[in-house]
Amino acid sequence: MHLPNRMLAGAALLVAAACAQAAPCSNLEPARWLLGQWEALSGDKRVLETWREVSATTFEGSGVTSARADAAVLDSEDLRLVAMLDAVFYVAKVAHNPYPVAFRMTGCEAGRLVFENPTHDFPRRLEYTMQPDGRLEVAVNDGAERGFKLQFRRPDRT
Repeated sequence: MHLPNRMLAGAALLVAAACAQAAPCSNLEPARWLLGQWEALSGDKRVLETWREVSATTFEGSGVTSARADAAVLDSEDLRLVAMLDAVFYVAKVAHNPYPVAFRMTGCEAGRLVFENPTHDFPRRLEYTMQPDGRLEVAVNDGAERGFKLQFRRPDRT
């Protein structure tokens, strides 16, 4: 069967669009809104999470928990979002684990990112959700009932 060139071009565009829609979580574009600095105040602690773009395939992040009273650092972690092998991975290096832990991006709708690692002890699921009022809610859990949430805002620069 012979198809006219216009039909072939149209079919190619439809296939390309379908492929682009089929794998929306394969690059960092859906996570771009996460870039910058975020602050959560919880009791006597302050959590600062910062993300910056290093390349088209890597965002680097850091998380620092400090005491609100004297700013003493209580905990820290090195974070990365890496696009590779047609997937995006959230990679966390924390002090209590000898090796980094990777979570695969399993959801990336507008304003919502979900990362999962069902074989990790805790957490197994991280969910970053942009709230309508500009807050960033981060849910850290085991995929069931155990976990916690942090409410971040952009820090006040005054």
